[in-house]
Amino acid sequence: MRRQYYSIRMKLNDVIGEDEQIILENIRRCSKIVGKMFKVVFWHEGLTKKNCEDFVTRNKKFLFEVNTKITKKFEDTWFLIDSKNDKSSARYRYDGDILKGIVEYLGILKVIQKKDFS
Repeated sequence: MRRQYYSIRMKLNDVIGEDEQIILENIRRCSKIVGKMFKVVFWHEGLTKKNCEDFVTRNKKFLFEVNTKITKKFEDTWFLIDSKNDKSSARYRYDGDILKGIVEYLGILKVIQKKDFS
């Protein structure tokens, strides 16, 4: 039986930079709320192996704590924070800023959890 993750997917190119730590802290918060069924998928386009290795080195503690996948491939996800060129299919999609997308993810999750527990 295949596990249903409440996965969130975003473009690593858009994570790396000025807001990187704020984004990762918000993802950590999502992971704590969701628990074992959480997964974050970072897809990248045009980043070098060195760019990805530097990201992993900078954030190894975070990556150890949170179920994470870094990939170039397009694949199904539960929630996609859209970035141009992402051809993944998703149950839910948010077009726009990553931090606002994480807020939307948590909002949908809250509705689902409320429904599941009532």
